[in-house]
Amino acid sequence: MSRIARVQATSHPLKDSLKLFYASNLIDLKPLPDIKFRHFRLRLLDGSFYKIRHKIHDSEDLRKCLIENTPLDVYYSTANWLNPHLIASRLDKDILKNIYLSCDLSFDIDVSNKVKTLDEAKAQAIALNDFLELKGFKVRYLAFSGSKGFHIVCDDPWSSMENELEPRKREMKAIAERKKLVQEAKDKQILFDEKVTVDTRRIIRLPGTINSKTGLACTLLTRTELELDIETILKLATREGFSAPRIPQRWEMTAPSANKISGFLGRVGVRPRPEENICYSLYYTNNVPETLLKIAVLEFEGWIQKKKLYSIIEKTQRQYRLGTIYLFGDDEKYWAVSLKAMSQRRVGKILAFSGSANINQCRKYGCTYTRIGKSIGVEGETVQREPELIKIMESDLSGQVSRTHHEFFASLGIPLQENDKILCGAGLDKLEIVHAVVE
Repeated sequence: MSRIARVQATSHPLKDSLKLFYASNLIDLKPLPDIKFRHFRLRLLDGSFYKIRHKIHDSEDLRKCLIENTPLDVYYSTANWLNPHLIASRLDKDILKNIYLSCDLSFDIDVSNKVKTLDEAKAQAIALNDFLELKGFKVRYLAFSGSKGFHIVCDDPWSSMENELEPRKREMKAIAERKKLVQEAKDKQILFDEKVTVDTRRIIRLPGTINSKTGLACTLLTRTELELDIETILKLATREGFSAPRIPQRWEMTAPSANKISGFLGRVGVRPRPEENICYSLYYTNNVPETLLKIAVLEFEGWIQKKKLYSIIEKTQRQYRLGTIYLFGDDEKYWAVSLKAMSQRRVGKILAFSGSANINQCRKYGCTYTRIGKSIGVEGETVQREPELIKIMESDLSGQVSRTHHEFFASLGIPLQENDKILCGAGLDKLEIVHAVVE
């Protein structure tokens, strides 16, 4: 069976919704001039990346690929290549695989350790847009990524002045020009992912496609829409007819009164005006990006006696050699977090052993979701205080540590005990953050 055929058989909660979405929606490729010179890459249902092996000529051509492969995420190259479907490493000696033509001037502004919220990311995007317009650059499009930030893409401002005939030298000159511009923007205290702007080999999320982390679409915005409040921008990014899995607020309950988290990983569509009893929250997943590993986050109801809670955690900690446990709590729940990176099967066993309340969530969706920050009501009031660090339960750790979550906790000022351990996975900028509406 071919690799793609195996992926088609993969069970994933988003598979049917994504296939239906791409079958019913033609992606507008007008924001991408010279489409046949673009390289397209898909993140498949098993998490692997797949290069489309032929040139894409129009929206219908792309739709066929999306329906056939049912990708979780869709990306395109910021650069134009004579043979985009053959693109290879810069070290490849086959010149036909690396004939560089031009490259968009692209910017990615995400929530990070420096940009703490979507509101801050939006402010940086507005400042960057103003900076680029003052420079006389043509901003081709603005977009909300569907998750943690915004994209700004300009036409290549240097392509008309390029007279270098050798493709590799032409590409190096393009990188040099972008480095100068990045430094100029940095001098003005504008924050963005500099690597995306400088790198001519970058791929960026395709507008109109679904961001699998949230169920929202990567959405084109006008300058006026960019200045709207975040709640309105999020509504603009919903897509009628697309439904993503719900994330339970408690373990799976069948009673009609069971509260659910919906919204951005709930039913994505045209939502009515919010009722007064909902609030907005932010969650992180236990996935270790760029690996198949996860961390264990044990969840317990707030009514459990602390003596019993500590006993369960310590017993689990010893049994599975989880290392130091960071215990958080609010008025309703406790979360015990180990930074040890493990397989999903191992994490499932740990949750079952401890009687963790989020075990069915992990079984159903393949990961867990843990709230960070406050829950905010529709009028801006605090509905639920942010979880606080209650206790650090130290213990020896056997194995490797999630770099993503280690850097995340460090950015919160938590004194970590794993600084001498082997780290795995991507950095903090790849932490999976989910915005949600709690009904």
